[in-house]
Amino acid sequence: MRKITEHVKQLKRMYALEDGRLKGEGAWEKLPFFWFQLFLSYKCTRRCNYCYSYNQVGDENEMEMNENTFSRLLEWIPEVWKVNNVKVNAIGFLGGEPLLRTDRIKKVMDSAYKNTDGMQGLLNTNADLVDSVNWDDLEDIQWITTNITDITIEELSRRMKIICERSNVIGQTIVATLDNYNLERVLDITRFGIENGYRLRYNGDLYRGLETDYNNRLLKKYHELCDLLENYIVKGYDVHTTFLLDTLIPLWDLESSPYPCGKRIAKVYPDGTIGPCIRDHSFKTGNIFETNPLSKIQSDIFHFDVTKPDLPDECKECESRTACQGGCPHDKLLLTGTTSGKSVACNIHKEIIPRLRRLDKLKNENMSRK
Repeated sequence: MRKITEHVKQLKRMYALEDGRLKGEGAWEKLPFFWFQLFLSYKCTRRCNYCYSYNQVGDENEMEMNENTFSRLLEWIPEVWKVNNVKVNAIGFLGGEPLLRTDRIKKVMDSAYKNTDGMQGLLNTNADLVDSVNWDDLEDIQWITTNITDITIEELSRRMKIICERSNVIGQTIVATLDNYNLERVLDITRFGIENGYRLRYNGDLYRGLETDYNNRLLKKYHELCDLLENYIVKGYDVHTTFLLDTLIPLWDLESSPYPCGKRIAKVYPDGTIGPCIRDHSFKTGNIFETNPLSKIQSDIFHFDVTKPDLPDECKECESRTACQGGCPHDKLLLTGTTSGKSVACNIHKEIIPRLRRLDKLKNENMSRK
């Protein structure tokens, strides 16, 4: 496929324009500051026991957006864009399995490009259907993240090669939730990803909760992972740490929070309801048929921000505060019943964020010598 679409040209113009809309500083100017996260359907080819959707929607796990709601969504996205005053926006397709309805992905992207300045297109998939989908429907998806689930690395490689050959993506990411199986093979996944030029993203298994044994093994494995990444950096590989672990942005050194949670995330469910948090499928703030759309996604409960008054002084003085920002509010709410207090991954973040920052410093030093 591999073609320069009109939409790609439009994105380049969008990045170049200076129009007064909010954007990131310096190297972060192309980081999306507003995210449309669309769950058009909960239908899926799998039932992974660590999936947020599977664990939270219960009997609704086969729900798919009806035609009336989908038609309204195509109008609603440009309406929100007009008032959000953000320069770089992204549309992410999640589920369920988005590849079950690529025709709808195309319609959403066509509408966004027709009625806005353009948006980055992202797709999260288990890639079970890469052999049979209509790739023309996905011509304006720039980034594809493939969940390795429980397939072999060899099968993952085959699927990602198909994506590379048949899509217009400019970057691919491997994501793995570190259940017992993936925790044991995370270093092998990393070697495969780094050596083939893929980005990596790892998440702890939230549904293991606060289990001491699991979290100790997770921290130990994260240290082994950092050791491995350091070796690759020394060899000259381009190692990326943004979103690498638990969606953290370790290089963020501004006091303002980079996380849009509860502020600039427009998450839409199959029934047209909306919410402020990508992980929480039970907390709803309105629906796409209501007026004043931007106000409907605001929720201070989910603000991922170290300046929140219910965080301890320890968080506000921590050297890792600009990356951790006090920890994910949803995770704290789920596991402790409150958003106050330290991150549920505090002990991990305190040890790993400084290591990730040192890795980035080492990579930059190596690049400057070339």
